[in-house]
Amino acid sequence: MNTVKGSFYVLFQSYKKRNIIFWCNLFFIIGFTFFINAFFKLDNYYFAFSISFPVYFFYCIMATKLLNITLPYFLKLGLSRMQYTFNIGIFFILWSLTGAFIITCTHKIAAYFSNLLNVKDIYTLHPIFLFDHSPSFLQMMAFDTALLLFLLISGLLLNVVFYRLGTIGGYIFIGLLGLIPIVTIIFKWYSPLFDLLSNISSIALLSGLLVFSALLYSIITMAIRNASVNAA
Repeated sequence: MNTVKGSFYVLFQSYKKRNIIFWCNLFFIIGFTFFINAFFKLDNYYFAFSISFPVYFFYCIMATKLLNITLPYFLKLGLSRMQYTFNIGIFFILWSLTGAFIITCTHKIAAYFSNLLNVKDIYTLHPIFLFDHSPSFLQMMAFDTALLLFLLISGLLLNVVFYRLGTIGGYIFIGLLGLIPIVTIIFKWYSPLFDLLSNISSIALLSGLLVFSALLYSIITMAIRNASVNAA
């Protein structure tokens, strides 16, 4: 337990400054948008912004640098690679829950002030609105938790590829990923994929994301098991 607490403290300190800067900038942009709308009524203009998409991007980017920042340090402290991956997994879950809670609270507060100030020309975008136009607090938080966890693990997987295979191997992997949409268009697989996403429920999508995230993390665990202290 002391090892887990110590790992969380190191991880928290490693990302505390970046998180504070990111959330302060995001809240400033949201507040500035409402300020412009409230005090400078612009006819025929509509504002649309997303609270969640910048967080998704931020989380994914932060995970792509995790190994280089933390793995050599933790190994020198005496942690095994299995302990490291376990602690990172728990940290990712807590980090996803925290980010989802902040996103959901911000959405609800923005909706409250929009109704209070009778603001009708500012729209907040969120992927869950594709399934439900008025989701509950728990629905939105569960959706963001699963999506943030998936993006953290995806970013860590990309970091593992670069860490184990080097820069050339990493870019080859990215190139192979870039071929997926091209192949999808060539063989016209996008139509059944679009139909599947259109008919799937949010619960089924979240369950699929969690299962796929678990599979990806098991691959990451096996890749880190033999990883060296220094990147390739």
